[in-house]
Amino acid sequence: MPSKAVLISPYGGNLINLLVPDEEREGLQARANTLPRLRIAPRNACDLELLATGAFSPLDRFLGPEDYTAVLEEMRLADGKLFSIPITLPVDPLVHLKLDQEIALADQQNELLATMRVEEMFAWDWTKEAQLVYGTRDRRHPLVAEMNSWGKLNISGPLRVLNLPRHHDFRSLRLTPGETRERLAAKGRGNVIAFQTRNALHRGHEEMMLRARRQIGELAFQGAQA
Repeated sequence: MPSKAVLISPYGGNLINLLVPDEEREGLQARANTLPRLRIAPRNACDLELLATGAFSPLDRFLGPEDYTAVLEEMRLADGKLFSIPITLPVDPLVHLKLDQEIALADQQNELLATMRVEEMFAWDWTKEAQLVYGTRDRRHPLVAEMNSWGKLNISGPLRVLNLPRHHDFRSLRLTPGETRERLAAKGRGNVIAFQTRNALHRGHEEMMLRARRQIGELAFQGAQA
């Protein structure tokens, strides 16, 4: 049985967890059902899930104006931590949200996900974001085309997540960052190769990971002999 490995700390020092503790769920759920409800797009629901489980650590909310500007212009948060793509919650101005208002966030099926207190609200320019983040304003780019339809205001504030979005596929593979870290540690995996791709792995991706694995193994061997 391998000994439990010591993994590096999550980026920023702590793994963010926005999920409401079990003992508070009933009360918060009842209050959330009385709040104005904002249905968010599937993309935003996915981002909410990643915020809630710490996959976007050190983020604990959708970006406010200072962090948003810093990410666009410097690929860093306002405090200097690296972060390359803005994670925002755009809304249509016609929704008529107010600062310091508490709202409930729901998915497109109106299933309750979270509560949020709107602490910041700011206008954004999709053409500027598209150019700085993706290097183009061409609407043939799929995300640039999507951005053009987003609401013209971004909102930010503290989140309390009651329910994660429901998924009906690959349930056994949908591990949170905390669950993934527990499994890696239990298997004695201190060094981990991570690779993200938009589609299924192909032979080129496999080769890159195998080479990285060999390189890490050689470095570990050299370090042990030093």
